[in-house]
Amino acid sequence: MRQGWGAAVAVAVAVVVVAVVVAGVAVRRSGSGQEPAAPPASVGDTGSSSTRLPSPDDSYWDPGRMGSAEPAPMPSD
Repeated sequence: MRQGWGAAVAVAVAVVVVAVVVAGVAVRRSGSGQEPAAPPASVGDTGSSSTRLPSPDDSYWDPGRMGSAEPAPMPSD
């Protein structure tokens, strides 16, 4: 009789653990609807990246362009 209770408790614990994992995966997948900014760096990646923002392009806010409703020219490297 005692083994029956132990098996029942083990099954109940397993069901709860699976339910928690499934709920966690569902919440993580739903997220906020936004993709991460960048994938995590791989182990051993020695590349460097800048955290500085590029300087603003004043030509974007040019009154002539704003009045014409044309898109700003693509930046060149």
